Amino acid sequence: MKRRRLLQAAAGATPLYLMAGAGLTSRRLLAEWPADAFHAEQLAEAERLLFGERPITESEAVLIEAPNIAENGRNVPVEVRITLPNTTAVSLFSDANPVPLLARVHFTPAVAPRISIRVKLGGSGNLLAVAEASGSLYRATRAVKVTAGGCGG
Repeated sequence: MKRRRLLQAAAGATPLYLMAGAGLTSRRLLAEWPADAFHAEQLAEAERLLFGERPITESEAVLIEAPNIAENGRNVPVEVRITLPNTTAVSLFSDANPVPLLARVHFTPAVAPRISIRVKLGGSGNLLAVAEASGSLYRATRAVKVTAGGCGG
């Protein structure tokens, strides 16, 4: 039984801690994990916890690709591309979810600012992506309709 607990504990170690221990990522990222923003139940509260009172500008340089109609809200493909220079992070929200913050990704200068993930949507609503670039915040919004039972209507 002790061996099983040891294996479970080893498998439960997060890749982020392993990468930080190996020097592959900054230990600073671990200290800045926005846990309270991921637990916020209102979109405005999650944005305030992440960005403070900084203004957010609508921008066509932030592009969200997602289906117009998601027949299965438990598995919705989303891609976010940012064409702004010096993009350091992007946060993805859903105003229809009980916990709006879906993902937060940091970029290094060596990678293109693009993410492709699958998210769970609690219902029809808007996906919002907020990109941080050159010290400013930029937002894009995309409406997604979630149908019940995959009936497409």
